[in-house]
Amino acid sequence: MSNPSPDAMQSTGADTQRAQAAVEHSLLKKSGPDDTLLTVYHKVEKKLAGQLKRRLTDIIGCELAVEMASSDTLAYLDWYAAQETDAVYLRYHFGVSTTPIWVRISRLFLTASVDCFFGGNFDGETCTKGNLTRSEKGMIARLAAAIGDGLTDGWSAVLETKVRFVGFVHDKGDIEMDLDDPNILVGSARVALSGHAIEAIDFIQSIDGLAEIEPQLNRPLSHEISVIDPVWQSALKDSLDQVYMPVRSVLARPTMELSQLSRMAVGDILPVSPTDNVPLIIGDRVFAHGCIGEQNGGVAFKIKHFL
Repeated sequence: MSNPSPDAMQSTGADTQRAQAAVEHSLLKKSGPDDTLLTVYHKVEKKLAGQLKRRLTDIIGCELAVEMASSDTLAYLDWYAAQETDAVYLRYHFGVSTTPIWVRISRLFLTASVDCFFGGNFDGETCTKGNLTRSEKGMIARLAAAIGDGLTDGWSAVLETKVRFVGFVHDKGDIEMDLDDPNILVGSARVALSGHAIEAIDFIQSIDGLAEIEPQLNRPLSHEISVIDPVWQSALKDSLDQVYMPVRSVLARPTMELSQLSRMAVGDILPVSPTDNVPLIIGDRVFAHGCIGEQNGGVAFKIKHFL
């Protein structure tokens, strides 16, 4: 399946059979191996719900209440067909998944957020229509960053990954979902502003996206790793021991006038003051100090102290 708009998708008999086969092996199959992914995702939602109120309050700048319901499993085409009210759709990517997370923000909530941000009082009904205003686009950027951080924190309950905001669309026809499994998980957040409750935000997670990140769920989080592999440690030490580093010492740093430099010729002698504090430089860092002497008929450097 490519990336056609759902409005243009037509189901043939073969397509229906493939869809039914996908459903049989999807998360709808309770007590099966995929049921573990549902449990994992519910952990993500629970942590996200705890983060959402604080992050939205910081962004909008007024007190609000958030009630987040656990996700329902829906057919993507059914969800898409139900999108009749004005909204913007934020697109996020996470982990190794190529299937995006979509976050739907209702236009009513967007209007309320702008009003409250500028010190207004949302009346529960007024909603901007038509093209997005400059203030709305600015608020979308603020909300997108806050929600992205909340999603990253939510996913940290099960794995270490960064959820990245990649853009938004205002027309639902621009939503792209290339799905093998036709089902999605939709979690809704209801937000109360100025005493008015709004169906504000929907989080749309594809079943395919969960399946793609499943291999990462078996990796321990880095803060849980306490034992270093001795074989790896020994191999790393052996490799580092064979690295060559440039080592040099600077006997003097004389300064000369430009006129003197222009008159220099082969055979000229530059006087160097004796010193017992010559730096030993490794790379660009002074590593030790010492003095210049003689050993076996050659010039040598004697280390006096390390830095």
